[in-house]
Amino acid sequence: MKITKIVLAGAVALGVFQSWAAIRAVTPTAWNGDPSCWQMKRHLTKMESVTNGGAQVVFIGDSITHFWETTGAKTWDKYFAKGKFRALNLGTSADRTEHVLWRLTAGGELDGYEAKAILLMIGTNNSGHFPFDKEPPMDTIFGVRQILRVIAEKQPKARTILTAIFPRGADSNDSYRLRNDIVNRELAKLADGRKVIWCDFSDKFLAPYGRLSRTIFPDLLHPGPIGYEMWASAVLPILERVFTASEDEYIPSVWPSGAQGYPYGSGIPTTPMTRIGTVKWWDECRLLEKRNEIVDGSGEYDLVLVGDSITHWWEGKTSRGTRNDEKLASRYKVLNLGISGDHTQHVLWRLQNGQLEGYKAKAFAIMIGTNNGGRDIKAIADCIGQIVEVITKKHPESKVLLMPIFPRGETPDHKLRVANDKVNAIIAKIPDGKNVIWLDFNKKLMTADGVVEKDVMFDFLHLTERGMVSGLIPCRVFLRILLAVKPSSILAIRLICKR
Repeated sequence: MKITKIVLAGAVALGVFQSWAAIRAVTPTAWNGDPSCWQMKRHLTKMESVTNGGAQVVFIGDSITHFWETTGAKTWDKYFAKGKFRALNLGTSADRTEHVLWRLTAGGELDGYEAKAILLMIGTNNSGHFPFDKEPPMDTIFGVRQILRVIAEKQPKARTILTAIFPRGADSNDSYRLRNDIVNRELAKLADGRKVIWCDFSDKFLAPYGRLSRTIFPDLLHPGPIGYEMWASAVLPILERVFTASEDEYIPSVWPSGAQGYPYGSGIPTTPMTRIGTVKWWDECRLLEKRNEIVDGSGEYDLVLVGDSITHWWEGKTSRGTRNDEKLASRYKVLNLGISGDHTQHVLWRLQNGQLEGYKAKAFAIMIGTNNGGRDIKAIADCIGQIVEVITKKHPESKVLLMPIFPRGETPDHKLRVANDKVNAIIAKIPDGKNVIWLDFNKKLMTADGVVEKDVMFDFLHLTERGMVSGLIPCRVFLRILLAVKPSSILAIRLICKR
């Protein structure tokens, strides 16, 4: 069969284990690599429809989509099988984001035809097949985002109706549902109303208090016949709009109970959030870069740096901190989790959802809060406390080095310096001198009268080479003490506070 040879040749050419990145969720993967497995047989059958002209409406997903052909067959035949839609079902049971990526790239399931609408729902198996530390929400988000990029490349004229992962489990406390809820909140930010339309009607499935009825979801994961009818009723109006709208016409998202978006709490220092969909690509890319570094790493670090641009700039060939980073990294295994522009709430989200998974660390160094701009002093301090708490909870084996926010502005009366000093006064009470150590060397960054000089902070915010040396020496002393003595030696660890 010609189509079989073409697809298998493509699989061999790319390689079943070819990786676009280290994390599994964005690495195109052809199931178990067996060309005779049932998934490959289904793929080859679907490729016959693809090579015969494809379809204008394409459903992509896992078993929930796949089962339109069984449980939802009557509804499918009623609304999607014929007429102007003539939809193609590209759902495959048990698929995760990495399998969909393989099907759309090496598999060629979007090649050779033009679709008007692509309905995508994927991700529940990423959380369902692996524990949190092996598949944190961050990874699933990266996987779905990569699928959207492949769709945009393969089908540039199509609109993608990105559907929220359906609720699962008996109630809102189900651990898998909670993980999917985190993913859904971030995926919604990827919709622009033109190329990607967000569609979340999950509330239609739920009884009070988030209970999922077995009448609608018999196994609390897959819709029953009623569930598929409800799904069709939710997406048909959007499909009709897609078919009649002009190319650049804005199509509004569908939100639970008609709400206009989720309560992201973007300006609240204690509400975990991301900058996905709101910042330049390199900011998002750094999140993926760091997850890859963790997954590819040895699994053990001497020091993990947590913060914003002041921390971020310790590394990189164009960074002002390159020389000092090399000095530190030459002796110790260092992981830099600084991201330029981050506020306390951004750091809290990424530590909760992927950046603390998959490794052990002897010590963490935290300095964050200057980008919050002094708005709500207590909330900024509270969030720094939460950051310390999530680190100590996930890494009880580690010591935490908590630093005050560095001085900002040229003179002591600069309004942001004054605000940050108020935050520092509160967070200085967090350390216990045993597992959480306070290290305040801010005076080394200023003159005796509190003035910051440009050869220490070139913009009165970020450190120069000289300024970084002031931070490098205490960190190196701290690590020498930590690694030279038993972790239980409180007296030796406290020596760092007197230097």
